[in-house]
Amino acid sequence: MSDIVRAAQLAAGKLATALPRRWQHVQAVGTKAAWIGPIVDPADADLLVTAAWLHDIGYAPDIVDTGLYSLDGARWLLTNGWDRRLAGLVANHSCALYEAVERGLAEVLASEWRMS
Repeated sequence: MSDIVRAAQLAAGKLATALPRRWQHVQAVGTKAAWIGPIVDPADADLLVTAAWLHDIGYAPDIVDTGLYSLDGARWLLTNGWDRRLAGLVANHSCALYEAVERGLAEVLASEWRMS
């Protein structure tokens, strides 16, 4: 099974019932990413789509830890065997650093998920 399929199934399992509006949003993002995937570097297309499906996984009630959903999702993904680069994309999406500053988690986000 591809990472994209695994990601979509995981997101559905974590969000569809608990947070249906968030799940609708994730489906829209995953669909758009799949649509633009072919126009990005082929080496990154699957990663882009997988990250789109998982970008809000940290909102899942059983994943919430710090309350910074991007950080919580990234940590959970890494703990559960997903690729570090993927987890880094989840950690840093949507200008997560600004929210991390507000929550006093900027140093944690920067040190754990420095994108390089």
